[in-house]
Amino acid sequence: MYAAFIRSVYTIFHRYFCALICFCGVTVNLVHIVVLTRKQMRCFAVNSILSVMAICDVIIMSLYFVYIIRFRVIENEDNTLGYTYGWLVFLLIHVVLSIALHTIGLYLSVFMAYVRWIALDRLDSDWIRTRPVGRIFFGIATTIFALSIPTLLVHEIVPFKRFTFVNENYTMNLFDNITYYTVGLIPQATDNSCRLFKANLWLTGIFFKVIPCLLLFWFTVALMRKLNETSRKRIYLLGEKRKKMAMDKTTLMLIIMLFVFLCTELPQGALAILNAMYTSDIHAYVYMNLGELLDLLSLINCNVGAT
Repeated sequence: MYAAFIRSVYTIFHRYFCALICFCGVTVNLVHIVVLTRKQMRCFAVNSILSVMAICDVIIMSLYFVYIIRFRVIENEDNTLGYTYGWLVFLLIHVVLSIALHTIGLYLSVFMAYVRWIALDRLDSDWIRTRPVGRIFFGIATTIFALSIPTLLVHEIVPFKRFTFVNENYTMNLFDNITYYTVGLIPQATDNSCRLFKANLWLTGIFFKVIPCLLLFWFTVALMRKLNETSRKRIYLLGEKRKKMAMDKTTLMLIIMLFVFLCTELPQGALAILNAMYTSDIHAYVYMNLGELLDLLSLINCNVGAT
């Protein structure tokens, strides 16, 4: 009941609010990319990782901006159902690519936390330099895109004859002899109590949400402990007592960023597992009512690295 009320109130503002976030986020991230890819900046692994994450975020927000304009702002402007085949192809690409790029960004943030964790002990470590970043990114991207293939395969674009709503109480089927399309599940995905579909939910839930969330949590705690330990050692050895002079500002910034990631990703990680266990209920009561808020959390994540 409360979730439905939240949806009815928030959905009025969601499309315009998210369009504004996407427009501003793309602009800020492009500036971020220009700064981080300068010659004197790109020699460090953390800066290279942040620039790659910013590129992923720009693509995600650009796709979402097109989606929000076409499917939410001008949806059903002629009071009809269905879309052309081209727009449904875009919708599938948008969903699969956005999820994949978002997951790549999460794993890159884990890798960035690992690099910073190593740097607190060894400033001469090879991980601090930009050399390994390309190989790590290629490995992560290849794995995530491979794991995204089942999500693409269990869905299909289904044709149907479009009809027009006359009003809320009466529907008139006015077939206009033009084929329009919607997205559905392939028959194999719904066989045997949706076993194949649920297997895909488990796959994406564990590898796209749970594992990166656990790794982010572990490295956030480890970085906080390491930062505190390093600060105490510096104060003891160098006598730096002036207002936390021993505090590593870069690491502190990273901890804050990881904490924001955790706050936005942990709820989605829990929902991903619950969705695999109770698919119909979670879809009907959570995603249908709070799906737009989850989209908002993902867009907030896309702007964290550039702030």
